[in-house]
Amino acid sequence: MAFYRTFSEKKLTGVGAARRGRIEHARFAMVAAVTPAPSDFIEVGPGQGAISELAREAGYRYRAVEPSPQLCAQLRERGFEVTEAFTPPFPADDASADIVYADQVVEHMSGIDAARLWVAEALRVLRPGGTLFVVVPDYLKEREFFWDIDYTHNFITTERRMRQLLYDGGFDVTRMVRSIGLATGVRRDVLAAAALVANIPGVDALSRYTGTQELVFKIRKNLFETLAFVARRP
Repeated sequence: MAFYRTFSEKKLTGVGAARRGRIEHARFAMVAAVTPAPSDFIEVGPGQGAISELAREAGYRYRAVEPSPQLCAQLRERGFEVTEAFTPPFPADDASADIVYADQVVEHMSGIDAARLWVAEALRVLRPGGTLFVVVPDYLKEREFFWDIDYTHNFITTERRMRQLLYDGGFDVTRMVRSIGLATGVRRDVLAAAALVANIPGVDALSRYTGTQELVFKIRKNLFETLAFVARRP
């Protein structure tokens, strides 16, 4: 059974690709500001490789771990070192990386034990002073959409739960950014309020009758809230 076949075949519009690119640049900049190149950079779940390109251009020694054979093949064709594997465990030696980067991966863990092991593995492969960068959805905003957006979502992620998980795992959280796309602060709060309209009771039933289910899904997805954590191994 193909894993993430839908994602590997996804094609963004020009506007969507530009928006996604700006988000990736902003997240990458958060990591580069803390641990600049040249450094050993491991990305877990690189997807279609936006961070891969940024890391290579910046001069990082980059490698990736990706469970989808289709996405692995695409990245290898572009010259990236990729190991096909699910995590945890991490296919990497102890203290072999300066950065572990994982954008929307932890919520895919099967439960608490897997999430704890994932964080323990990140700690194992990082050198002292290394950076763990993790982006997760905010379940407290998304609620039911957390489950509907992706069938592989399992581990509920909130700011409090992630802080507890990272702290128990031996990390010091040095920064956390809550955002919807690139919007933070008041702009994010305004967009979060707007998202309430797309979740008024009856919207789903109405969308079925009007044939607008996909439009409603896209609106909710564009208003999806994430939490980005920068954490340090002591």
